[in-house]
Amino acid sequence: MLLSEGQRFEVDGDFRVALGTGIIPLCATSRSGKTALAYVMLDYVVRFTNRPIILDNFPQKVIDEAIPESWKDRVSNMPFSMIAEIDQPAVWLVDDTGTGYNSRDWQSSGKLLSRTAGILSHFGGGQTVIFTTQLMSGVDVSFFRYTNISPIIRYVDPDVLKFERPEFIDMIREGQYQLSRVSKGRYLDFFWSVKDEMLCPSYYPDWLKNEKNKTIRDMLSRPMRYHELDDKKALIMGKGVNTWKDKDKENTT
Repeated sequence: MLLSEGQRFEVDGDFRVALGTGIIPLCATSRSGKTALAYVMLDYVVRFTNRPIILDNFPQKVIDEAIPESWKDRVSNMPFSMIAEIDQPAVWLVDDTGTGYNSRDWQSSGKLLSRTAGILSHFGGGQTVIFTTQLMSGVDVSFFRYTNISPIIRYVDPDVLKFERPEFIDMIREGQYQLSRVSKGRYLDFFWSVKDEMLCPSYYPDWLKNEKNKTIRDMLSRPMRYHELDDKKALIMGKGVNTWKDKDKENTT
């Protein structure tokens, strides 16, 4: 799903053809490395494809000051509601869907993901959505019914797991069991790929650790912290932010 549609790749000596479209949900409790793993996936996209990357509702400050140089000119920040306007095979990161696209917001953004799921392969010749969530129940269930999906599981707190949907709870529990076999505590050293039935070690590039600049590290870890106050309030109310429009106005003037 991360590679371009039709791009060939090798698995255990056999060559396969990439789908280039679909949904990759990253499920884990808060501060369990969801966003960090999403960045590693996006870095893979940068290194091995020409696909553009769109960070849904990210602060422009984070894009300008925190992302690695190799990502420059490949990344933009737009609300996911603009997906129909993107005529390229983009890879989206929709971070913390429980805030902006909660399943309970059935009259507005909560249905946005599910309405687009069945036609992801049509927009821009095929787009891929990586999204992070603390529970699969936080996202409208129909989002998973109409396209390719490859869930990734990290540590989920047992008290939180009690509130997972019946459709997904066995999948999450299996992931926790597999993680517990190779890692202790919060299981941050590995993640469980549901589709592949595979434990994978967590990889953190040096630019993501960034021990020399704690501000940049925090920007990448908690990007929504760096919105202006009005934008933070808009996110809490289930509305998108307008940083991309403000930038366009500045460029025009």
